[in-house]
Amino acid sequence: MLLFVYNADSGLASALFDSAHKLISPSTYSCNLCALTHGLAGPKRGWAEFLKILPEPPEFLHRDDFLKRHPGLASTSLPAIFTKRRQCLQLLADGPALSQIHTLAELIELVGE
Repeated sequence: MLLFVYNADSGLASALFDSAHKLISPSTYSCNLCALTHGLAGPKRGWAEFLKILPEPPEFLHRDDFLKRHPGLASTSLPAIFTKRRQCLQLLADGPALSQIHTLAELIELVGE
């Protein structure tokens, strides 16, 4: 299973702030994973279609929820993607790696491997 961790906090206020930030200053937005996979109104079509073909449904966590569940991974640079097997997480890509991805197609290629 894949676990995607956004570099954004959960909740309506955070979602509204993040949407405004993406609209006003997208180049300074701190969650490249969010920027690649979501538009202002929700998941991008290509991303949603890709998730449907994965062998297992992925899990998605915001930064605050991830840190509550996995405090031992607080030093991980977010956003991040992990593989999850029997509650063990293995890092697939962290913040610096994801910052090198510039298109949704590149992200899908990484995750598809």
